[in-house]
Amino acid sequence: MKLTYIILLTCLSLAGFSQTNLDKFLDLVEQNNQELIAARQFLEAEKAGFQTGLTPDNPSIEYGYFPGSKEEMGTKTTYGISQAFEFPTVYSVKKKLANNQSRLSELDYQVFRQNKLLEAKLSFYNYAFLLKKKQEYQKRLEHSTQLLQSYQTNFDKGNTSILDLNKAKIQNLKIKSSYQILLTEIDNAQKDLTLFAGTDTIEQKTQNISEFALPGLESILAEFQQLKPEIRYLSQAQQVAEMNIQLAKQNWLPEFEIGYEAEKEPDGTYRGLHAGLSLPLWKNKNKLQHARAQANFKTQQLKSRIAVLINEKEKLYFQVQELDQIRQEYKQTLEDAANVTFLDKALRLGQMSVIEYFNELTFYYETIDSYLEIELAHAEALARLTSYKL
Repeated sequence: MKLTYIILLTCLSLAGFSQTNLDKFLDLVEQNNQELIAARQFLEAEKAGFQTGLTPDNPSIEYGYFPGSKEEMGTKTTYGISQAFEFPTVYSVKKKLANNQSRLSELDYQVFRQNKLLEAKLSFYNYAFLLKKKQEYQKRLEHSTQLLQSYQTNFDKGNTSILDLNKAKIQNLKIKSSYQILLTEIDNAQKDLTLFAGTDTIEQKTQNISEFALPGLESILAEFQQLKPEIRYLSQAQQVAEMNIQLAKQNWLPEFEIGYEAEKEPDGTYRGLHAGLSLPLWKNKNKLQHARAQANFKTQQLKSRIAVLINEKEKLYFQVQELDQIRQEYKQTLEDAANVTFLDKALRLGQMSVIEYFNELTFYYETIDSYLEIELAHAEALARLTSYKL
């Protein structure tokens, strides 16, 4: 086979997909993905909801008309307006709590957004992997077709057996079938990207860029804990729980009511102010205990989740390192030792039989497929490791 196999293998790196293309794709996902659009709308609705109930209740207006049972009694008319309100410091705590809840909802959206972008990024890598595989299969199909034509010509001239010709036909059929199945997979993968990005302008092409060096584990863990939305979400949830404790304490303060009333009778009119006090003896029972229990749970949940996430990142980090080492070994081996040209030459010189040739060719193709699978696994693991940057 031509030297282009070796050139191709040196370029077959999933980390080499155009970062510009990937960034543009993720921008489209963030702008057009229907799930993200719905999540943003839900976020705005939640934030608006948190700003309700921060003011006193509506004022109450009363009017009464009471005709006397006897004509000489005349008619009594009453009217009044009153306003109930909680202890003044309650409104300040409620406002702070509402702001913290809004921030919590924003972080909840960020968690969803990051997961959706990671899902889209992995789909992009899978699509790019299939396109790389398509390039390889096209080479195989071209080589197999040329080989079949050569065997057919030699068979027509009586220079080869029907068994050898049939082996070439079977090999060509297997590669054709694999190629057709691959085209279907590419079409389905492209539809997935279209669904993610809300556009059907995803191009069937890839570009290569240089790979970046993997930072140290400590650096990744430090940046991860600072940027990871889920950790910030849990930390914010802890703050909300602490604010709920403050609010529960405030609810034990009395509520007030003031108003103006008037009563008109045949003999004259009475006017004046009235004031009332509501003592929270039973309504808020156990609310403070419940708020404290919730805060303790959120604190423990934060600690537990951080430990789990750090453990996952550490395992991913070493997985990326291991896959990268295997990937490099495969690449070097294929460049140094594996070459279809060598197989073709050995077959022409009679150094191997036809059956040995096709067995070696199949093994060679399987090795390249394994290399590509490792490339994809490495890219996916790296994407998950650095997902906090999305």
